[in-house]
Amino acid sequence: MRYVVEGSLRKAGNRVRISCQLVEAASGQHLWADRFDGTLEDTFDLQDRITESVIGSVGPVLREAEIERARRKPEANQDAYDLTLRAFPPAFAETSEDNAEALRLLSEALEADPAFAMANALGAWCYQQRHLMDWPGAQPDDREIARRMARVAIDEGADAPLPLALGGAVHASLTRDHDFALAAVDRAMMINTNAAAVLAFDALTRSVCGSYDAAIEHAEKALQLSPLEPLVYHAAVALALAHLLSGRTEEAVSHARKAIEGNRNFVFPYCILALASARLGRADDATAAVRQLVRVAPRFRLASLRKIRFADASRLQSDLELLREAQISQ
Repeated sequence: MRYVVEGSLRKAGNRVRISCQLVEAASGQHLWADRFDGTLEDTFDLQDRITESVIGSVGPVLREAEIERARRKPEANQDAYDLTLRAFPPAFAETSEDNAEALRLLSEALEADPAFAMANALGAWCYQQRHLMDWPGAQPDDREIARRMARVAIDEGADAPLPLALGGAVHASLTRDHDFALAAVDRAMMINTNAAAVLAFDALTRSVCGSYDAAIEHAEKALQLSPLEPLVYHAAVALALAHLLSGRTEEAVSHARKAIEGNRNFVFPYCILALASARLGRADDATAAVRQLVRVAPRFRLASLRKIRFADASRLQSDLELLREAQISQ
């Protein structure tokens, strides 16, 4: 057992205070701590708050601790789990060099365990991004590889919420079988409704599939649950996309800007910002967003959004026409 959650309770009259902390068992190092105040009358509400907070906060802290442990482990002794952990940061760094490094690590992981759900889910994401971004090394079959790996992640990760949610997001983006993708994220939510990363990729899936209200609800919960989650900016992307596609354009602009703050290398918030600004008649803002996009990803074009199988693709097509009419480079 590598990690332990400890807790204590203090009571003064009708008031209670519960303190929780996450400790690395071997070293005794404290990785996370929080406290919760309430009254004896709201015991059940307090229990729910603690459950949400512990799951939402401990998950990303544990993942980061495990990534660091895997980095320190001699490479000759690393198994599929360790290699997959090491692939997390480069998989979501969203540069061509990091993408190639993540794929290298995942290739080794999958050589050791071809059915490992998390490795397949991360691999699906990496191949999807290489396909969409047209990064160096992109191959004609990247889309099909990503789709196939997403399917393996979903099939093999039936009880693992993050592979289900990430696999669902990739499957939704690259195929028209949105029912299968939605079934995957539904399964993920049945297992864990309090993990911010799961909620974020669930929301991204639903925004692609046209389930905008649910996408917004789940993305907002993700942002509320865990500011410690490094991947939570995907929830802001989902919020921006769901608002854009449901006609709430001012909100789309606001959330796109927040998503950009979460990861300045991630292209899609710039796309949403450009499209929303054009729809609002803000040509200067649209042009600035496109310039930022080209700086981050010189080989990407807004027209590349057509590679994604949006349920409401016609709305995006109309926005692309607005950009063309405004003579903004796509």
